[in-house]
Amino acid sequence: MIESAFDYVIVGGGAAGCVLAARLAADTDKSVILIERGRTDTNRWIHIPATFFKALQSQDAEAIVSEADPSLNDANYPVPQGRVLGGGSSVNGMIYMRGQPQDYDDWANRYGCDGWAYKDVLPVFIRQENNQRIDNQFHGNAGKLRVADPSPPHPVSSAVIEAAINAGIAPSDDFNGAKQEGVGWYQVTALDGQRQSSAHCFLKPELHRENLTLQTNVLAERIRFNNKRAVALEARNEDGSELLIHARSEIILTAGSFQSPKLLMLSGVGPRDQLVKHGITPICESALVGSNYQDHVGTPVTRELVGVKGLYGADKGLQAIKHGISYFAARRGLLTSNLLDAGACVDTSGCGRPDVQFNIAPFAPGAPGTPPLACHAVQVHPMTMRPTSRSRLGLKSSNPADSPLFESRALDTEADLDTLRRGVRLAQEIFQQSPLSELVGDEIWPGADISTVQGSNTLDDAIRSQARTIFHPAGTCAMGGNAKSVLDAQLRVRGVENLRVADCSVMPALVSGNTNAPTMMIADRCADFILGG
Repeated sequence: MIESAFDYVIVGGGAAGCVLAARLAADTDKSVILIERGRTDTNRWIHIPATFFKALQSQDAEAIVSEADPSLNDANYPVPQGRVLGGGSSVNGMIYMRGQPQDYDDWANRYGCDGWAYKDVLPVFIRQENNQRIDNQFHGNAGKLRVADPSPPHPVSSAVIEAAINAGIAPSDDFNGAKQEGVGWYQVTALDGQRQSSAHCFLKPELHRENLTLQTNVLAERIRFNNKRAVALEARNEDGSELLIHARSEIILTAGSFQSPKLLMLSGVGPRDQLVKHGITPICESALVGSNYQDHVGTPVTRELVGVKGLYGADKGLQAIKHGISYFAARRGLLTSNLLDAGACVDTSGCGRPDVQFNIAPFAPGAPGTPPLACHAVQVHPMTMRPTSRSRLGLKSSNPADSPLFESRALDTEADLDTLRRGVRLAQEIFQQSPLSELVGDEIWPGADISTVQGSNTLDDAIRSQARTIFHPAGTCAMGGNAKSVLDAQLRVRGVENLRVADCSVMPALVSGNTNAPTMMIADRCADFILGG
């Protein structure tokens, strides 16, 4: 066994871990080690914005697949996750969205997470951001995270935006500003043809520091405790050799909504039934570890394009050569695009805040877990923004190499199903507006054989068969003011010492929008807590 010792041991080199490791190393003289079970981000598909879907199909991502989901007609629910330095920020669609101010106020007021109201987190977003266009009270221009307008905007997406405005949706030029509601171009974490991942923006500029160590291809197996004090991490190298990494100060889990709760349970912190079932000695019974799983769920309304082209075939043959030359010669053209360049946030229920987000893109997604369809098409993709369905994770075994047991109930509540019904109908209304109506032909999904009128008995099954993850799993190590919550408001694991969690799993309720920016904010906030003593 190879032993080492560091002040801070950070487990998980994803969007959160890269921020936290860089911050602790830069702002202290303490020694920091960042452990990542995937490899370094050398895959070129990661760094070219338009090829993120290729990165998702590579060894740098893995799908956590649920058991049969009764809310999806017993289908399995796959959720792809980054397994590479940078984590989700290295394989995602690069949409920069923070969520709504009310999300964070709810964390503070409804869930007892003191210090997490919008007034508390907005300064963190601002200091992280280097926005290339917007300079006002909601944005920063001096941070490390480069945020820009999409390049180049696709003309089909432009037609969808105009059609949505004609359908009564207000235009927006900033989904992270004074209000989130509206339709327009997203801002993205891509600039000059380069993905702006957490690894690229935060970690790599600090890797020269003597007090920062990065180890990739290392599997964290369990946390070792002395009584209830976390003192070391047991891990294993790619070659099978065992590692014991002592923590002089703290261990912080930033491994994500699947791996962080799994590691807690493997280490004896979790629901007693899970621990006893797999022969794990309980260190601290924490009944809610692995519960409260949430995800945004979407169903892409899609129609064929007529007389204009979308993205089909752009990665093949002469088209691929043309785009490659444009990119590598001048960093221009399609490959600089994140493809998911436009969207909308709409209040479809009259609740006073957007409840459906629409992704707009000129290609036809296949069935869940399958490649895009072979045709020129455009999607207006509604998704739940504040899902009420809850799922849970457990252990399949005590073997750290096994995936967690994932019991998905993605559309378990009538409220979530009804949100998607409203989203589908509004998407169809957008398709009926000019100038988009002149560019589209047959409806691919839901299709002519599915009635979407209110009261239809065919739409619900169509939604269940088409429902898919939006890659935003959260909530499985939720913080809260209640003594039963997994974490306190400073992200410390209740019932033990010197152990925190700082990733998407800490959210008591999923934010209304994409999770990459909030996850990096959470990591930075964690650094504030640690450095503040």
